[in-house]
Amino acid sequence: MSVSWEQQDLFVSSSGANRTPRNGRGLVEPGCPVRISRFAAVDGIRELLIRKGEDGKIGITVRYIEEGKILICAVLRRSPAYLAGLRYGDEVLSLEDEPLVGQTVDRVRELVRKNTRNSIKLRTKDKPGERYVTVVRDEEKGYGFRFVDGEITFVRSNTSAQRQGLERKLQIIEVNEEVVVGTKDEDIEAIICGSDGGTVTLCVVPVKIYRQLFSRISSITNDSLTLVEL
Repeated sequence: MSVSWEQQDLFVSSSGANRTPRNGRGLVEPGCPVRISRFAAVDGIRELLIRKGEDGKIGITVRYIEEGKILICAVLRRSPAYLAGLRYGDEVLSLEDEPLVGQTVDRVRELVRKNTRNSIKLRTKDKPGERYVTVVRDEEKGYGFRFVDGEITFVRSNTSAQRQGLERKLQIIEVNEEVVVGTKDEDIEAIICGSDGGTVTLCVVPVKIYRQLFSRISSITNDSLTLVEL
C-alpha cells in the first residue's frame, strides 16, 4: 500500500547536518549526525585504496550476478568503504589490480584471503544512470512529488523538485544516503520524516535500469555462495 498524496505532500524531512568531505581518511564517530555527500567520480570510475577497519574489513558485501559482474549489495554506514564513496549498486571492476568481470565468487574470496595488508585496492564503477537530487520543502506545496512502490509518479510544477529535475519514471534508491530498495512507501516516508531540516536528498535511477539490474540484487535470496564480505 502506497502513501497517499496528501501525506506525501506534508513531508518534513531529513538531516540538515553539515557535510564532510569523503576522502577515505575521515573519522565519523558512532551516532554522529553528519550526513556525508558522495564526491563526484570521473566518468563514474573510482580508483581507491581503502584502509581496513578494526575488524580487518572495509565494510561492503558484494554479490555475483548472472552477467559475470560483481555488484555491491550492502555498505555498512560510516565504514571505510562508505567514507570512500562506495554505495549500493556500484560495480567492482577490479580487486588488487585483477579485473573481476567474468571472474567467479571463489576467485574474489581468494583475492580477499590473500590480502594481508591493512588496505584493499579497488576500482569501481558507479551505478548506471544515477542522479542525486536535493529537494527543498515548500511551506505550502511540501516537497511536491509523489511515489508509488518507490517510483516517482508525479512531480508538481513550480516546486523545488521540478526545478532540480526530478521527473516521472525514476526509481528512488536512497533517501538521505539510506538505501530504500524494497522498502515500503510508508517506511520511506518515515525515513524522510525522521528528522528536521527542510531538505531531502534522493538518489534516483531510471525505472528501466532499476528493473533490469537492481531488482536482481535485492530479489536473490541471501545465498552465501554468491556473497563475499570485504
